[in-house]
Amino acid sequence: MKGKWPWRERWAMATLFVTLFLVMVGFGILLPIMPYFVLKLNGDAVAFGFFTASYSIMQFFFAPIWGRLSDRLGRRPLLLMGLGGYGISFILFGLSTELWMLFVVRSFSGMISSATLPTAMAYAADCTPPERRAGAMGMLGAAMGLGMILGPALGGWLGGYSFALPFFVSGALALITVPFAFWLLPESLPEGAAIQEPQRWHNVLRIGRHRQFTLFLLSFAVSFTMALFEGTFAIFAFERFAFATQHLGMMFAGLGTLGVIVQAGLVNRLARRFGCVRLVAAGLAMAMTGLALMAVVPTLPAMVAMTALYSAGAALLRPNISTLVSQTSDDGQGASLGWMQSFDSLGRAAGPMAGGILYEVAAALPYWTGALALLLILVLSWKQLQRYQQVGDAL
Repeated sequence: MKGKWPWRERWAMATLFVTLFLVMVGFGILLPIMPYFVLKLNGDAVAFGFFTASYSIMQFFFAPIWGRLSDRLGRRPLLLMGLGGYGISFILFGLSTELWMLFVVRSFSGMISSATLPTAMAYAADCTPPERRAGAMGMLGAAMGLGMILGPALGGWLGGYSFALPFFVSGALALITVPFAFWLLPESLPEGAAIQEPQRWHNVLRIGRHRQFTLFLLSFAVSFTMALFEGTFAIFAFERFAFATQHLGMMFAGLGTLGVIVQAGLVNRLARRFGCVRLVAAGLAMAMTGLALMAVVPTLPAMVAMTALYSAGAALLRPNISTLVSQTSDDGQGASLGWMQSFDSLGRAAGPMAGGILYEVAAALPYWTGALALLLILVLSWKQLQRYQQVGDAL
């Protein structure tokens, strides 16, 4: 019945929620300790930058491949493989004794983990009708947001005992989810719905002609601007308002909580009332305004308010872009969501590098650049977004 969540759908979504929550706790555990682990193995800031980028670069190349394979082989085997490989990669991190080992394992982790997120999104899309899909994507985003709130705090505590301990705990959390996913998640791809067309590299080279390319660019713009913000905000807040690390931790925890509230509590209701395209436009406007003003407001409370406005806008964007990608796919939801994840990874790889360069020119420049990028993508994509909305309304 419309507006109700059938029990099978709720069970699948609850299992996916817990799965992605545990995976993101494992990912977040590493954030406070990873720079120190690289330095311990005689790395430097340059090495850490390339080390960080290697993960996203591997995701860029492999997320579309895993997504298309999930359309051919089914969601369940790809999800189980991604979870298992993710856990093994963390164990290998903890066992690494040389810097080159970290790079190899990080690349493997980016390659194998990119099978998890787009496949989970495709699974949720398989299990939910169009009118509830934005809510399902919002719930998955909330699960990841909660994991990113708890994970860094847990990682900082565990890292005080041993640099390797957070890696082993992360690996254990990921591996623990495998048997639960095996027993509790049936195959969601309907029988006979598998797409047998093999991945063709000329399709990769012609991605600019893809009918969903506008949505992929939106995903890139969101992750790029978020990376600009996250990569420079700690320095900016310290230099301008003498932010200490504990203040920054509390602020990011608060922003993460705000994102969870928006994605889990508001997205589904708002999408059913206004439509995904209007929410994408609203999210772009909010994020753009927050970025543009946070660098110039004169007081700390005003800066915190603009940061919250930006975060709320970003929280609106991600699940609604995912929903539009799912609804307008004509060559398999897994493949389309894989491409979206690929462009998201590319934005997360390019954002920190661009942010650092721009910040050296002027402290406010990363935020103004991000706001301008969001404004341009909104103006240039508006007509195409309207066409996507028509497709979604017809479902």
